[in-house]
Amino acid sequence: MSHQPYYPTSEAGEIKWLSNFINKLPSHSSTLKLPADQVSGIISDVQFYLWVLQHQHPAIQHYSLESTAYKGLIANGSGTEPCPLPVAPVFSQLPAVRLPGVLRRLANFTQLIKLSSAYSESIGQDLGIISSKNGTAHLLVEFVFSQDRGSNGDRVKLMFKKHGHDGIWIEGRRNDGNWEFLGVTTVKPWYDERPLSQPNVPEIREYRLRWWDKSEPNGDFSPVQKVTVGP
Repeated sequence: MSHQPYYPTSEAGEIKWLSNFINKLPSHSSTLKLPADQVSGIISDVQFYLWVLQHQHPAIQHYSLESTAYKGLIANGSGTEPCPLPVAPVFSQLPAVRLPGVLRRLANFTQLIKLSSAYSESIGQDLGIISSKNGTAHLLVEFVFSQDRGSNGDRVKLMFKKHGHDGIWIEGRRNDGNWEFLGVTTVKPWYDERPLSQPNVPEIREYRLRWWDKSEPNGDFSPVQKVTVGP
């Protein structure tokens, strides 16, 4: 799907696009005369991939970071009590596992939709399979993050594109706490260099962004993305 001009390039945008597609598809399937088994199959495909994106992969990443921090604590830490092992992720209500190639099948399926005699531009817009005139739609901020070392230890690096806007309004929260304003940036990258809430204790940080123009925030927030920051 990555070569499709309407398909988002960031993981947050991808999650939003896929969720919209499978939520809207059932309402158009009869009009488009799509085979019921193919509709059901592509929905199951996307649901499984969304579960991997939103639950399985983040949980494994979090466990990996905790395990790395634990290894360092055991090797070089201090204390008078044994340290329990990090808890490995346990998944309940697992979706049915699908075959590899979900996005390839999805790309083929969108072509099937567009070949339907009942297909219209309004259906395409509703499903998100028509790009804007300039090739992409930028209704929400799309961003990616990475971690590196700053002068105060680990920091989170946010990368984004302004797409003609003045800047980006950034909010964050830690360990499911309250959202707080972190800053406005007009240049990239932006760094979150706050120290850990508790020294040497990993924490989950979440971010959401919106546009900033003429000294005011505007538009809806981006989908939330999270990362675990360790000592």
